[in-house]
Amino acid sequence: MKAKRILSLLLAALMAGTALVSTSCMKKDDKKDAGTTNTDAANVESTDGYKLVLPEDVKGDGETFDIFLAYNVFDSDYIVEEETGDTIKDIIYQRNKEVENYFDIKFTFRGGDSNNSTATPTIRSLIQSGDDTYEVFMNVQHAGMPLVYEDLFVEWTENMPYANLENPWWYQNVQRDLNFNDKVYVNAGAYNFHCLKAAGAIAFNKTIMDELDMEYPYEMVKNGTWTIDKFIEMVKMGQKDLNGDGLIKPEDDRIGFSGWKWEMIPAMFVGMGGQPVTKDDNDLPVLNINNERTFNVIDKLIELYDSGNGAWDGGNTYGVAGTMFKESRLLFQDTTLSGLPGLRNLEDDFGAVPYPKLDEDQEEYYSRIVNFSSLTYIPVTNAKLDLTSAVLEYMAYLSYENLIPEFYNVILTVKTSRDVETEEMIDIIRNGARFMDENYLGSGTIISIVSSGSNTLSSNYAAQGDAWEIKLMDIIDFWED
Repeated sequence: MKAKRILSLLLAALMAGTALVSTSCMKKDDKKDAGTTNTDAANVESTDGYKLVLPEDVKGDGETFDIFLAYNVFDSDYIVEEETGDTIKDIIYQRNKEVENYFDIKFTFRGGDSNNSTATPTIRSLIQSGDDTYEVFMNVQHAGMPLVYEDLFVEWTENMPYANLENPWWYQNVQRDLNFNDKVYVNAGAYNFHCLKAAGAIAFNKTIMDELDMEYPYEMVKNGTWTIDKFIEMVKMGQKDLNGDGLIKPEDDRIGFSGWKWEMIPAMFVGMGGQPVTKDDNDLPVLNINNERTFNVIDKLIELYDSGNGAWDGGNTYGVAGTMFKESRLLFQDTTLSGLPGLRNLEDDFGAVPYPKLDEDQEEYYSRIVNFSSLTYIPVTNAKLDLTSAVLEYMAYLSYENLIPEFYNVILTVKTSRDVETEEMIDIIRNGARFMDENYLGSGTIISIVSSGSNTLSSNYAAQGDAWEIKLMDIIDFWED
């Protein structure tokens, strides 16, 4: 089956493993002028030996190629009007110009809304009315996937002939986690830059660990002993009553672990192998909730956030944990790969590790991709699928060759990471990236259960399980159709 063939590629993960950390990064002196065209692009190999094959007779004849951005978080990943000396933005600018020149098109981007969900009815209305303005829609998972089941987007394997989805510049985990039955209705390429940056991670304060005579968790990660039990132990040690009032309060004292609960708790759930939906032998979705592992994962989350164990869920205000971390009042902070560069000016030394496993029997470390990441949907109103598939293939390839290595080599492993071990951890984090299906036992339900302090998963399943099963049958019917 296609999904299994994809998983047998270089990595069953975010992009394509250590091949991303390569010498393919575009150097300043090697860049082509924005007005030139790479006439050899039709049949070339990537730096790690994968083949880019583009049609030479599919062109846009000077027409616009219109991309709808549903969320303004995505804007800077696509909309770059000129070179400024910022390496990442210059690479995006050069990529867009190269694709425009090769296919004789002109990109236009609709700037995204501040709330990704508000764009969903706009997208629905455009497609249902037959408006063919946009070739591509970029939307988040939770706002875009419902439109998949309304038959508003095309299936890639049958309709996108020049997008070779087995090439490593396509995110294999999107195909693995969000698509079924050898079909692909939602996808992401290396140009979906935010998708890559949104892989979850845990930053830790080395200065506090030194004060507490703690071992940095690097070796535990590498030898497979970085588990939730060890994490809870360290988190509890990390809390401290700084003002001596006999209480531990986030606004005054030092906390062991925190973040924004709407991302942190689901990330910990996924890190321990929590996955509400998996696949059966026929590559179709099955519920993975009412079982011992999921109950154990919830138990450990409740234990982690139990009063006195040093973790704080961060409340509803975004950014509080980041402030605490910068003030040296937080041992562990939930973050993402894109959040690590923001710590480069931190006075204390810091490192980064993946989320802990449930136990040592868990084979991999998993990192949740936050569900506001950029994903690619092709509307059924698109009458230029040959051109669209070729344009996206080239965009993905150029981003894989130039943008991704620059992000890892310069932004992370050179400018941010303060030790070699963190560079190794970044590889592990991205290789274990996962999307979580939010249709069943979604983030809100998990957070509610954990916040209650009691594992009510069984009663939740008793109350909602039948509805989940009915909903799943409808979804299976869609994928089997």
